[in-house]
Amino acid sequence: MGLPISTNYTLTVNGQTHEVFHTEKADFALLCFSGSVDVSVTAKKAFDDVTVRPLRGNYKPQVSGSQISLTLQSTDRVSIEPYGIENPLFILCSEYVEKPANATHVYPRGSFTDIGTVELKSGDCVYIEEGAVVVGNFTAREAHKIKVCGNGIIWGQPNIDAGKHYQTILFIECKDVEIRDVTLVDSPNWGVVPTACKGVIINDVNVLGIKVSTDAFDIVGCENVVMTHCFACVNDDCVAIKAVHYHTELGARSVRNIAVSDCVFWKLPCGNALEIGYETSGDELCNIHFSDIDIIHCEYEGWQSGAVFSIHNGDRGHVHNVSFKDIHIEDATEKLIDFKILWSKYSADNHRGYISNILLDGIYVHGDILPPSIFRGYEPLESVNTHLVKDVKVRNLYLGDKKITSRLEAHAVVELSQNITFE
Repeated sequence: MGLPISTNYTLTVNGQTHEVFHTEKADFALLCFSGSVDVSVTAKKAFDDVTVRPLRGNYKPQVSGSQISLTLQSTDRVSIEPYGIENPLFILCSEYVEKPANATHVYPRGSFTDIGTVELKSGDCVYIEEGAVVVGNFTAREAHKIKVCGNGIIWGQPNIDAGKHYQTILFIECKDVEIRDVTLVDSPNWGVVPTACKGVIINDVNVLGIKVSTDAFDIVGCENVVMTHCFACVNDDCVAIKAVHYHTELGARSVRNIAVSDCVFWKLPCGNALEIGYETSGDELCNIHFSDIDIIHCEYEGWQSGAVFSIHNGDRGHVHNVSFKDIHIEDATEKLIDFKILWSKYSADNHRGYISNILLDGIYVHGDILPPSIFRGYEPLESVNTHLVKDVKVRNLYLGDKKITSRLEAHAVVELSQNITFE
């Protein structure tokens, strides 16, 4: 038993055949190398044209019949799209990770292991080598200096088929956590979920999932989290910052000092791309910064969500000092910005909080259609105290080459809000 092999594409890397895997949404290949490689993709079905994303990578593929050729660097994460959003091929590149000397759980190349649930203790290090596949999940509680790394795959589809429900990497109240270089495929639920943790590094992690509620990265009640160089294509939030009690009461506390940068995201129909909320049961969620991110697709949801940038404050928390900088949006069809204070089915607190001091700077929307934006506070029926969305600055917003400098041009709906500016 193993991951299904693609019948849609074949791939060579520097002239050598390389394995391509299949999932319900997309096919994918994991490449480990230093420097650059020449890749050649052969598509089994005819196509008229191909797009390689992120667009700002300027990959310039060469097409000859059914063959697509291009050069990739070890830092590249690309979506090759001969058929639009249907049946893309992801090529996810990275440097090879050597086995750490302190590795305590080792899954070598070529192995396929049903691990069930592995609980890590302080000092543990998981190493999943390139070419290894594990089925199951990793947990930890009150552990220090723990690590999950390697270029291998954590696969969830067999457990979805068996009706199991879990978060693939769930670390609770841990300190000094590292999650690096692994790929999560078809998780039964949320993927990477540090909860009530302090000092977390998430680097070069890929998450692919078609099932609803397969959030890629949920940062819950944490402080001091740095997330860089990740890729996600999931059917819910790509990144969600939350304060909530789901896995421990300690998750319902303040969130501070979160930085997410240098990532590529594709949001399938459910959820939002970059989300804070809906669960905000902490005194404050603050010092949260997103930068240098490519949103290659943000698909239409048609319900409450579907935004590129979303703050949904459904509880008591004060969401403030948040920035989104240098974000490139290639395909978004529903909402650009969706900042709301509201009661929702996820709300746990009896009263609502606030949203203030938010900066969006350097937002580049490709194409010729700008999705609308919504800013809406909350006016409770039983109180005269209105909870405002206030002090939001949108600076250097572009639709193609056109700079957007007003609410009207931005198609912005503003209610129960104050000092919302475009410049």
